[in-house]
Amino acid sequence: MQGAALSGLIKLMEIGHIDERDELLRYKKDIINIIGRVFSKNIDKTIYIRYKLYYRLTGDVSEALYYLMKSLEMEVLYNLFIDNNIEDIILIPGKFIYITTKEGKQKTGIYATSNIVNRFLLLARAKGLKLLQSNPSFRYGLSLGPLRLRISIDLPPIVAAPHIYVRIHRGVKTLEDLVVSGLLDRNDAVLIYREVVERRKDLIVAGPPGSGKTTLLQAIDLELPRWLQRVYIDEADEFIDLPDFNQIKINSVSKLKEIFSSMNRNIDLFIIGELQYPEHFEAYRAARAIGLQALGTMHAADLGKARSRLADSRIDQDNIVIVQLKKEYKDKIIRRTAEIYVG
Repeated sequence: MQGAALSGLIKLMEIGHIDERDELLRYKKDIINIIGRVFSKNIDKTIYIRYKLYYRLTGDVSEALYYLMKSLEMEVLYNLFIDNNIEDIILIPGKFIYITTKEGKQKTGIYATSNIVNRFLLLARAKGLKLLQSNPSFRYGLSLGPLRLRISIDLPPIVAAPHIYVRIHRGVKTLEDLVVSGLLDRNDAVLIYREVVERRKDLIVAGPPGSGKTTLLQAIDLELPRWLQRVYIDEADEFIDLPDFNQIKINSVSKLKEIFSSMNRNIDLFIIGELQYPEHFEAYRAARAIGLQALGTMHAADLGKARSRLADSRIDQDNIVIVQLKKEYKDKIIRRTAEIYVG
């Protein structure tokens, strides 16, 4: 059986599929198990290769995702991950898992065991993050087949036990998608397109957590010419790789000076996932100072606070668009554009 499974694995790698009449499919279960023992140079590449092989074997996105999650010992979360209504998952060991949908926060019947919580900690270590008391709060990105996750972790001493917050991104939305969903109205979309895409003004998307900031930023990125050389500060690995787009991604703002000094004649567009700490604002200023179009997001409760925060960080508000998003709790969670400032 081991030999048959290896033959099946080789066929998947070389040919890309196993014919439905091939006798090797009798050993599908063994092939699935052996794919789960495939490793590459890093955890992201390992996950990518496993998913690709599972998809080649099954021809089904959902089935491939299930086997991938099983190989990572995370299959208990599979039904939550494939539910398109679920946006966030909260895991605290010893408690029931909570989810966030458009209807608000809800308790599931699934228990957050220490094992499933530890899987997220092991993945963090595999990605090179250090789990130390001096670094008790951090986040990282994870791609699982069709899903892109942003995982935020709080550790002791700021909490009694590890808290895992999983944000699920289900593909990239376009501006038209966001008009249909109600995040933008048609006039807002036209204004943003004119000022940011046609007139190449800088952009800040502001709003509270979970208001759709990154979703809108990515939609605007899609509208800009794909030939532009983009540099992303993508510390949470939230921006997907787009075919035919010129993308350079760096996972730490500390590397930015090297990028600017080596490529400042070739870069057209600078995108920062979130302006959070002084070094992020400094990077945004530096990009504008050398003539790059700069885009980013940041937290702010309203437009006045957004402008004050930018002013405090010495961000000139000429030639900039600030889109302020709002998140409201009524019968369900409503995300919408509250105000737009054009400088």
